[in-house]
Amino acid sequence: MKSKQLEYGLELDPNACYKMESIHNQSKENFESVVNWLYLGADLYDNGYAKIGLTMGDLRTRSSSSANPNFYIFCAFKCKSNITKPEINEIEKNALKYLERLFIYDNGSTKRASHADSGRMSECFYHIDFIEVFTEFHNYLYDHYANYFNRAGFESYPDVYEGEYLFCQFTDRISQDETNRYIRMLLQN
Repeated sequence: MKSKQLEYGLELDPNACYKMESIHNQSKENFESVVNWLYLGADLYDNGYAKIGLTMGDLRTRSSSSANPNFYIFCAFKCKSNITKPEINEIEKNALKYLERLFIYDNGSTKRASHADSGRMSECFYHIDFIEVFTEFHNYLYDHYANYFNRAGFESYPDVYEGEYLFCQFTDRISQDETNRYIRMLLQN
């Protein structure tokens, strides 16, 4: 998945003070940035698979897997441009721990996979409801780390505000109608 370069279309008021100019410039930088993402990966043929990941670079660096040619990035949550590597690593680690405790088998063991050789926990989940992982991942980030992400409002019609969500970029594999349906699953009031 390629990060889409968005253009910040708001102009700075010529009478703005230095504080307003600083806010404007930071908002523009966050909006136009194509780096710093937490993403949710999927498998084209396995709806029970999900992978949580991060990149400090462009999404193209994570949009394929030599180990799994069916892997693609379903959506990616855009972090603010000034997030640090330790901060994004900590957010990912905590989100994975949360999801690990949430998605479990009947016997109480986690659906988060471990690496075959080392036994270390991976970023992958199997035998899950993908859409449930998607919404839980977003809601966890929104509830605990919203200030580290760009947020967006959703309007179904002009002047009909439905709610707010963490800005995310979806795969081109899905239509705009599907994207809107997924966004509606995320909306917070």
